[in-house]
Amino acid sequence: MIKIAISGVLGKMGQVLKKQILLDESITYTGGYDRYKGEGVVDNLDDLDNFDVLIDFSTPTVLPTLLDFAKKHHKALVLATTGYSEDDFLLIKSYSQHIPIFYSANYSVGIHLLTKALKVVSSQIDSSYDIEMIDKHHRFKKDSPSGTAFKLYDAVNDALPEKRALIHGESSENGVHVHSLRLGNYVGEHTVIFSNLSETLEFTHIAHDKCVFAEGAIKAAKFIKDKKSGLFGMDDLLGA
Repeated sequence: MIKIAISGVLGKMGQVLKKQILLDESITYTGGYDRYKGEGVVDNLDDLDNFDVLIDFSTPTVLPTLLDFAKKHHKALVLATTGYSEDDFLLIKSYSQHIPIFYSANYSVGIHLLTKALKVVSSQIDSSYDIEMIDKHHRFKKDSPSGTAFKLYDAVNDALPEKRALIHGESSENGVHVHSLRLGNYVGEHTVIFSNLSETLEFTHIAHDKCVFAEGAIKAAKFIKDKKSGLFGMDDLLGA
């Protein structure tokens, strides 16, 4: 049975993840780590009970602490936090040479399938098409654009015959324009639009419940548990 601990357990996603772990009889919840102590919650990673995989839904500032701890004790990490900088990603890649790390900007299977579809479509898109993205999340989300928006942009731009820059908001410049909305209680809604003077193609993914991200993170934990080292993602989990 896989033993899982949670970093950021007191946050909204941490609580959703804990609930999903407790519903899964094939895994065990061993404890949580956060900024403040509480019942079953520690504020020092060294005080966690023994576990196999640590799933992180917290903030990018915690990353160095998590990586150092995981390397010291050779623990597997599932990183589900967004808002990482380029330096953070370099750090993740460096540590993955020593420990197994799973990272995705979005743990939804639907988003993964959407990126596949976007690559197919984008490979046939010429300069006559405008490309716009709408990135909707709840009013409390800190990063903008979201990690998912960047993930979708990468899927589009990697396949475009002629590459385009990511541009935030409306602009006369030729690029992939992303419009980030932070309002109400949106779990996550992302739309990619390809439009020219003759036709429009529109792709939308809507997350109805935060549990979809927790379920994906749990699948990642099961996948990475016995890995020795390396950096893994949704392509590895679901097949390229």
